[in-house]
Amino acid sequence: MDRIHLILCASDGARREKQVSSVTLPAVKGSLGILANHAPMLCALEEGALVCRNEAGESERIRISVGVASVTNNEVTLLLEHFEAE
Repeated sequence: MDRIHLILCASDGARREKQVSSVTLPAVKGSLGILANHAPMLCALEEGALVCRNEAGESERIRISVGVASVTNNEVTLLLEHFEAE
């Protein structure tokens, strides 16, 4: 199965990276699902829960602040004010 490299970067220098099979983001215009080989894009994020799933189907929720997401070449990079596991 194709995987996505998820990178979270916060303004305080916190950084987290992991390999996932899907990501659901709280975008400004609604929830946005990202799978492997998604088209390149940029979007604004609102405060809420990011949900990422691994290949076994287990999910993890991460609370994120407002920010920006970039999707390109199976890599999702989030630039945020802050984030924390729920």
